[in-house]
Amino acid sequence: MIGAQLAAAFLLGLAGPAATAAGPVTFNRPEVIKFGARTADLHKTLAPLCARMRTRKIDPPFLDDVKIEQLQIDCDGFQFRGRGRHVEFVIRDGRLVMVWLMVDEDESSAIVRDMIQAYGQPTGRNARYIAFEGGRAAWRHKPAEILFYGADVAKTLERDFR
Repeated sequence: MIGAQLAAAFLLGLAGPAATAAGPVTFNRPEVIKFGARTADLHKTLAPLCARMRTRKIDPPFLDDVKIEQLQIDCDGFQFRGRGRHVEFVIRDGRLVMVWLMVDEDESSAIVRDMIQAYGQPTGRNARYIAFEGGRAAWRHKPAEILFYGADVAKTLERDFR
């Protein structure tokens, strides 16, 4: 009987690292986001996940320390929280450094609540962002979107959260 209960708990997502005392965590960075991934590898990984995908050069770049070029892979139809989304994968000098995941403004309360459950209390809050620096993630108010970022751009981005 105990084995059946454990199996049922696992299937319901109530066991394992994605659970807390309050219940299952409902916010996770998509597994496909691997900071430092090369552009060619991203294209291969994202191709089956995007209904439409386009890569474009960002000129002039908005990132600091761009030595060669800044690219962006625009992905439409990426599934997140049960809906197809527009996602921007930002690449500096051939490596993924940040991702902007667009959501609807009416989802803000639920997403921020779930980010708090996943990452703990915000580390920064201002008119533009609610930051979760430990998870290298932030909620952006306008436009409504989620930012995920890698260690290579953390210092620069986290100044914007103050």
